[in-house]
Amino acid sequence: MDDYDLSGQNVILRIDINSSINPENGDLLDDTRIKRHSATVKELSDNNARVIVLAHQSRPGKLDFVNLENHGKRMSQIINKEVKFVDDLYGDKAIKEISNLKNGDIILLDNVRFDKEEIELSQFTDNNFKLQKNSGMVKKLSPHASYFINDAFAASHRCQPSLVGFTENMPALAGRVMQRELDFLGKAISSGPTPRIAVLGGSKAADSVAIAENFLEKGVERILTGGVVANIFLIASGVDIGKPSTEFIQKQIPDHNNVIDLAKKLLDKYEERIQLPTDVALNIDGKRNGTNVDNLPKNYSLFDIGIDTLVNYISIIEKAGTIIANGPMGVFEDSEFATGTNEIFSAISKSKGMTVVGGGETAMAFNQMGLANGIKHISTGGGACISFMSGETMPALEAMRRSKNLFSK
Repeated sequence: MDDYDLSGQNVILRIDINSSINPENGDLLDDTRIKRHSATVKELSDNNARVIVLAHQSRPGKLDFVNLENHGKRMSQIINKEVKFVDDLYGDKAIKEISNLKNGDIILLDNVRFDKEEIELSQFTDNNFKLQKNSGMVKKLSPHASYFINDAFAASHRCQPSLVGFTENMPALAGRVMQRELDFLGKAISSGPTPRIAVLGGSKAADSVAIAENFLEKGVERILTGGVVANIFLIASGVDIGKPSTEFIQKQIPDHNNVIDLAKKLLDKYEERIQLPTDVALNIDGKRNGTNVDNLPKNYSLFDIGIDTLVNYISIIEKAGTIIANGPMGVFEDSEFATGTNEIFSAISKSKGMTVVGGGETAMAFNQMGLANGIKHISTGGGACISFMSGETMPALEAMRRSKNLFSK
């Protein structure tokens, strides 16, 4: 955005204000994303751009799949400027409102997912975006704008027309939320202050093992494991974690044998850089029971990291220059087994280093624990953050890169 004079220009701004909504009355239950994107909207308006906002809410079939009228009202309150909601996407009404825009005006078009093509044309096929470029939305709206600004990092792992279709028709720029996400996540992985460490836990073990591989290849010095991620690595190291935890992995982790095989390869290659729990907390009749991993009982579930592991991990965290956290250390929803997650997350929030927290449930946990203020950057993206951290090609980012090559000054 800094490289272009957008004054007097029509800009299409794609944001992600997908929010929790009360299905009974349509009230917004959480305006976190609206607040974050409001800064980009306000800056564009203050700089006399004519702002055409595109966004989505939920998906077809869900109770919270509603229009964006309340989102527009809330954003108007936040930025103290009118954000005019238009109950149309690219029909005559929308085009007329766009034609009537004056410098600094802001309109919010309707939920892009009300358009069938936004749902159906979502594949990155043949390494191009032709399907999306030829969608009705892109064809109708493109002649009415000079720039496309993508601020929707949280949706950037998707390949829908509103995210990738405009990028060959006009220069695609990064909004402030997108810019901050790429700056923080990119630096944390590749060039943040050393030593760089990652704390990987939770139940999405396939994602986290892939993330671990990318991080280790990019030079992250230490991976601290917890939750089901730790259990996968323990199995890979030859530890029998007992019947209940093994069965959980077999039932809940798709393609679990390949995930365990990848964990074995990573241990073979990077054993000294991957920290596994040396002790754990078992769930015995709902009570916490600590034991070390060398000789685990066979009939109890592993529900948290143990105290020795906790002390070791905190010691590593306190010395770290960069910390990336994604996923809890155990079943933290149960207070009996929340110690590992609470203490590790608290140590991360007290760090004076560069701290980055992955989106989704990890971000929610930091917020619920009152620890969010101690973190330098909490990602807005759940799935997008995981895709970025695991080094996957992200269609919306790829589209922006290609647009830059096409339209670079």
